[in-house]
Amino acid sequence: MDQLIDKIPFVNHDSRIKKIKKGFSADKKFVVDNRYLIRVFSSEQEASREKEFKTIMRLQTYSKYVPEVVEFGSITDTDYSYMILTYITGKDGEAVLQCLTEDEQYEAGIQAGMELKKLHAFPAPENIPSWYEIKRRKSNKYLSELEAIDVDVNMKRMLRSYIKENEQLLYNRPNTFQHDDFHPANLLINEGRFAGIIDFQRIDWGDPIHDLQKLGFFSNRVSNAFTRGIVDGYNENDVSIKFWELYALYSAMHIVSSLVWGRKMGNYQTMLTYSLDVIRDHKNFTTCIPAWYR
Repeated sequence: MDQLIDKIPFVNHDSRIKKIKKGFSADKKFVVDNRYLIRVFSSEQEASREKEFKTIMRLQTYSKYVPEVVEFGSITDTDYSYMILTYITGKDGEAVLQCLTEDEQYEAGIQAGMELKKLHAFPAPENIPSWYEIKRRKSNKYLSELEAIDVDVNMKRMLRSYIKENEQLLYNRPNTFQHDDFHPANLLINEGRFAGIIDFQRIDWGDPIHDLQKLGFFSNRVSNAFTRGIVDGYNENDVSIKFWELYALYSAMHIVSSLVWGRKMGNYQTMLTYSLDVIRDHKNFTTCIPAWYR
């Protein structure tokens, strides 16, 4: 694989190349001269990844905390393609947030929330179906699959009831850019400050608040101060009850999909533990504001 890098014209023989091993993506990732990030992937993905590349190009006009695009292409005489982005210096929040003071964590969260809000000003293409149509269809599919999982019947009943009673909140929600994997492992910290948002491989379109569905599931486990900061920064310190109603609905939906995927992918027990924590935070979804924020 490292030999493939030599076939990319952008890379010269004097370049300093470092391979990145961390992360769940199947991409092969390399940092070049501490300035550029090269992601190498199967050419079978070329069409979808070019869309990702072009979306990141558009996002540059909304925030300076996303990578800049440099080059996209295929590697001659191979079955691989690549994209080159600028490399954002920093370490992921999952690894370093606990090394910061609580105030620094909160301020980093404020900045992350503010920058995400800027990205959400990017509207979805006109041909994207309504959010209600898309999300309700996915939710019904996961609820159906949840029935086959051996988990407490009262919990399944509670989740189904809460989702069905509140899914009307999906009506007339805006369709905008979604990062769709917004959590500390994809948020960079450098010298105690928020430095950037990375990993746009799961780009989607829909209700922007849906991007915050993983706060209680992943982010709060890493840093409560950072997570509260994201909410306050995103909402400019004016968090409405409508925000929390949507957040709670998406949290419940995320529990269902996580349990279904956890069973398929072999990490069900971890997903169940995280899900039970979120359920407790919302007092069995009798309150939309989670305990970690109150």
